[in-house]
Amino acid sequence: MKLTTRLGLFLALAFLVTACGSADESKQPESELPEQVVQLPEQEMLPKKAEQTGQAEEKQPADRKDDAKEPSTAQGAEKQPEQPNTATPSVKPGANPPAPAAGTPSGGGKTGTGGTAGTGSGAGTAKPAQPSTPPKAQPAGSFNMLVTHNFGGSSVFSQNLNYYKGNSVMDVMHAHLEVETKYGGGFVNSINGVASGYTDKSIFTRKKRDWFYYVNGSVAGVGADAYSAQTGDTVWWDYHDWSGSGSNTPSVVGAYPHPFTVGYNGSRPGTVIYYSGSHADDANRLATALRGFGAGNVRTAAYGNQNLIENTTNVIVLGTWPELQGQSSVQDLFSAPTRTGIYAHIENGAVQMLDYTGDESGQTGQALIAATGTGNGDTTPTWLLIGMDEPALDAAVNTLVSSKGKLRGKIGVVLSNGAAVGVPVAP
Repeated sequence: MKLTTRLGLFLALAFLVTACGSADESKQPESELPEQVVQLPEQEMLPKKAEQTGQAEEKQPADRKDDAKEPSTAQGAEKQPEQPNTATPSVKPGANPPAPAAGTPSGGGKTGTGGTAGTGSGAGTAKPAQPSTPPKAQPAGSFNMLVTHNFGGSSVFSQNLNYYKGNSVMDVMHAHLEVETKYGGGFVNSINGVASGYTDKSIFTRKKRDWFYYVNGSVAGVGADAYSAQTGDTVWWDYHDWSGSGSNTPSVVGAYPHPFTVGYNGSRPGTVIYYSGSHADDANRLATALRGFGAGNVRTAAYGNQNLIENTTNVIVLGTWPELQGQSSVQDLFSAPTRTGIYAHIENGAVQMLDYTGDESGQTGQALIAATGTGNGDTTPTWLLIGMDEPALDAAVNTLVSSKGKLRGKIGVVLSNGAAVGVPVAP
C-alpha cells in the first residue's frame, strides 16, 4: 500500500514539473528566436543575381543595354571583346561620312564593341573608313577611223577616236559603230547594218562583197580584234566588191602622209624618192614636204630601173611617162591591176581609169598617184607619181605637197582636169 502511494506521488510530481517547463518556454520573447538560414537551390538564386545585375546596369547609359544573343553586333554586351566592324558602309563611295552628333566624342580612341579606331562616338556607332574613288581612266591616245563604201566612193563615218590601254581596233569599233562579227570574232561581217554579201549565203544568192580594212596605207595582216592602233594612225574600213578575177589592194594612197610618217604596225623604215630625168627639184620639194609632215630619213636618188617591190624602205617613183615607160620594173606594175592594186594603165597619151575587175571605165586623166605592195601587212610599199607631161607631173607633186586631203579615202587617184578621181572607178 505504501509502495503504491509513493509511486503515485512521484508521477504527480513529474507531471507538475513538466507543465511548469512548458509554460516558461511559451513566455520566451519572439526576438530571442534562433535565426533561420535557408540554403536556396542554385536555380532559385539566379533571379536574385539577375536582379542585382540589372540594378548595376541601370547605372549604365541606355545605349549600352542590348540583346546579348548577338554578341558580335550588340553594342555594350556584357564584357564582350571588341569585334572588328564588318558592317557594309552606309555611305556611298567617295561621299563624306555624316558628322557625329553634338556632344559625342569623335576622331580619337576606339569606339565600343564593333567600332573602328579613330572614328569613335559616344553611342558606339561604327564609322568605317570610306573607300577612295579610283581615278578615272585616261585615254592612251587617239587615231582616225574612216568607213566608206565602194572603194571610197561614199563616206559613212570619219572621226578621231580615243582608245585605252589594251584596246584593239575591234574594241574601239564596238564603242562607236554597230559591228557584227563572224568566225570567232575576228572577221567583221557587218558595220552599221551593211553586211557581207558572201558569208552565210547560199551559192545562188551570195555575192563577193565584204569589208576590208587598212592601217596607215597597207591592208591589215590580222583581224581587227588582234590589232592595236597607235596614236596618229589612220584605220580605214571599206566595203567593196571582190568578184571577177579578184580585186587585190595591198597598199592604198588614202591615208597619206602615211605610210611615210608611220607605216603599218608603227614601222618607220625611211623613204627613198627616185626621180627620172631632170626632176631632182621635184623630188627634193616632195622630200621637204614629207619631213614637214613628220617623216624621218627621207632621201632622193636618180632612178635606174631599181627593184620596186622587195624593198627595205618605202619607195616613191617620180617622173613623166616618156621617161619611165622604158623601165621594165615600172611596166611590170601595170601588168596585173587586180594583183598589184594599180587600177590604171597608160596608152594613147592618157591615163586610163579601170574598174574593180580591171576593165577600162572609159574615163581618162593626165597624172597618176598609186600605191602597191607585197601583200597583207606590208611595211615598205611602193608609190608611183607619173605625169603624162611636165605640167601633169607638177600637179601630182603639188597634190602631195599642199593638197593631201584629196587623197583621203581612195585606193588610187587619177588627176583629170584638176579633179582627183578615185580608182578603181566605183560601180
